Amino acid sequence: MATEKDATSTKPPPKSSVHVDGAVRRLKEGSFPTIWKKPRKTQIEETLSKRARRMYNGKHYKQLHGTAMGSPVSVVIAEIVMQNIEERALSTCRQTIPLWLRYVDDTFTAVRHDEIDAFHNHLNEQNTDIQFTREVEENGKLPFLDCLVSHNDNSLRTTVYRKPTHTDRLLDESSYNPTSHKATTIRTLTRRAQLVCDSTDSLSDENKYLHRVFTKNNYNNDFIRRNTHRPTTTTETNDTATPTTTATIPYIKGMSENISRILLPFNIRVAHKPITTLRQLLTNVKDKDEPRNRQGTIYKINCSDCQASYIGETGRNLTTRLTEHRRATRKGDVSNHIAEHHRLTNHNIDWDSAQCLTYSTDYFQRLTLESWFTNLEQTPLNRCQQLPAPYKRLIHDINITNDRKRTT
Repeated sequence: MATEKDATSTKPPPKSSVHVDGAVRRLKEGSFPTIWKKPRKTQIEETLSKRARRMYNGKHYKQLHGTAMGSPVSVVIAEIVMQNIEERALSTCRQTIPLWLRYVDDTFTAVRHDEIDAFHNHLNEQNTDIQFTREVEENGKLPFLDCLVSHNDNSLRTTVYRKPTHTDRLLDESSYNPTSHKATTIRTLTRRAQLVCDSTDSLSDENKYLHRVFTKNNYNNDFIRRNTHRPTTTTETNDTATPTTTATIPYIKGMSENISRILLPFNIRVAHKPITTLRQLLTNVKDKDEPRNRQGTIYKINCSDCQASYIGETGRNLTTRLTEHRRATRKGDVSNHIAEHHRLTNHNIDWDSAQCLTYSTDYFQRLTLESWFTNLEQTPLNRCQQLPAPYKRLIHDINITNDRKRTT
């Protein structure tokens, strides 16, 4: 029998039933990766008490159950909950369970046919908010993850499993993606066949099927052969080797490949990222915040009486930061560049024209963007970090172009 947590039940049990003390024990034992180096009970309780907030149709909503979807902490909490449920269920069930395998919320279990209903009900009794669906073997076969497990003569055999809705659609050879992504598509599926198929016959059948699929997605035989017969390499740890740095850049055909070759001798591996994805084009499920209410912004504030301007960055929103700048100006705070400019010149600050230049939730990206926009200004009030030489050349060319536009 295979079970899976019902996709409709998204909320873990309330704080009192998660057994916080047991969670702390597991985290300290290091039974799974965690972001907490020295977990304490108060840390877990604080995490469970935090609720995500969302905006929909202009209204703000607070999540009442569970942890925030997409949060790295949620992964840890979910594993804690699943371990508690399976420990409690297996230690108290009346049935004999000779086999119990779990991957996240999918389980593969051996249960007597006449005890399936009783054990399934026992699992769902552990917590009313977390319910499991089940699937039993048919004709001696049961899918689990991407494996099709066959039960015959007291032995288990495995081959690759595909859902009935599978369409054989892969990354097409004509798609605007780097060749490395296309090669990885072929190598990954070939490697999966080698790992999952446990017999020569099933592996041969899977390889023939994959060749038809690759051809259907417009890959030529030479490209398929080179990537299906490419030997699998293992990376050996070498303490004296220079660590490799990864740089993620938007993919531009022709240019990105050249950048990869240039950076390779410097132990910089380039990861190509598509500029536009189908997800960006087809999904728009979140309400957009007003520009001044977006978190993580690089902003500009002008002086009303001269060409001076202030470029700043904040991980919060511009509305909050403007309130702080106004307060500092009223108090004559010498540590605030805007307030100091107002104090020395008695100039008025044009608060109403303050604008968001761009956005980023990454602190180091904001620092770089702040420096970029600061160097584009003729009379900046703020200080910023130094930009690398290539950026300075770009800024020099842009400033020359802007000067020409102003004089014409």
